[in-house]
Amino acid sequence: MPLSNFDKYFLNLPPQDKKNDFDQFWEKAIADIKKIPLETELVKNGRRTTHRFASYDVSYKGFTKTTVTGELLIPRGTPKPKVIMYVHDYNSEVQFSQQTLDDSASYFFINLRGHTEIVKPADTEEEPASPGFMVENILDRDTYYVKAVYLDLYRSIDMLRLIPDINCSAIGIIGKGFGAAAAVFTTAFSDRVAALVMETPAFCHLSLSQNISESDASNEINEFVSTVKAKKKQIKDNLTYFDALNFADRITCPVLATVGFKDTISPPECVFSLFNHIRSEKVIEVYPEEGNAAGGAAQFKKSIQWLVKQINQ
Repeated sequence: MPLSNFDKYFLNLPPQDKKNDFDQFWEKAIADIKKIPLETELVKNGRRTTHRFASYDVSYKGFTKTTVTGELLIPRGTPKPKVIMYVHDYNSEVQFSQQTLDDSASYFFINLRGHTEIVKPADTEEEPASPGFMVENILDRDTYYVKAVYLDLYRSIDMLRLIPDINCSAIGIIGKGFGAAAAVFTTAFSDRVAALVMETPAFCHLSLSQNISESDASNEINEFVSTVKAKKKQIKDNLTYFDALNFADRITCPVLATVGFKDTISPPECVFSLFNHIRSEKVIEVYPEEGNAAGGAAQFKKSIQWLVKQINQ
C-alpha cells in the first residue's frame, strides 16, 4: 500500500459534532443510572469452572432497571486480581478460549442487552438475522437503545466493585466493533478505567460511516431512515450524542487500537478519525491486508497481555 494512503489515515482529523448540551445530557444520564439499585446476583457456574478459573453467572440492573447479564472469571490462586472487561460486537456474542487469558487477572464478559436471545438457526451455517435493536427508540435520544447499552456497561463497574474477591482500582476494557464504542464511552466517564483496547472500533465518525460501513448497525439505521425520510435530520442529530468520536477527547488512559485496511464493517477512515482524536498515550496495530478480523485470535491474546501489563503497573 502506498505511503500516501497511510498518511491519509493518520492525518485524518474530522471535527467533532457535539451539540451544546452534550456534556449535560450525559452528566444527567450517569447521575440517573446511579440512583437505580444494582440488585447484583452472583451464582457459581460449575459447568464452566476450570482448574484455572472459577466461573460465575452475574446479573444486575442497568438502564430502565433492565436485567443485564454476563460471566465473571476469577483466577484460582491469585488473590484480589484486577479486572479486564470484554464487550462483544453488535449482533454477535462472547467468543473466547480460556487458553488465551492471562490468569493473573479476572475477566467480566458482558452480554449486550437483547443479545442473549440471538441464536444461530439450528442445522445451518447461516448467520442470525440482524436483530433491529439499533433503531429501537432512535427518535428519542433519552430512551435510545445505544444509550441503554452505554449506561449498562458504565454501571457494570459499580457492580464489580461490590465483589470482594476482585480489585477494581484499575480496570482494563477491551471492546470489539460496536462494543469498542461502548468501551470508549465508559472509559471517557469512569476514572476506574486504566487502559482501553479498541478492536476495529465501530459506531464512530457516524456522519461518514453511515455512508460507507457495511455493518448490521449501519444497515439497520439506513433502512429505517429510508422509511421516515422526514425524520432524517432528527435521527442524525440524535446520533451525535452516541458517536464514539465525540467521547474521544475525554480519554486520559493508555489506548491500544486495531484496524484492518480492507475492513468494510469498521472502515479505516472512521477508525483513524476516532484514534486521532484521542490525546492520551496510544498505539494502533495496523493490518494492511486484513479486514474486520484484523489480527484475529493472535491479536486478541496480544491485546489481553497489553491490558494486564497496563493495569498492574
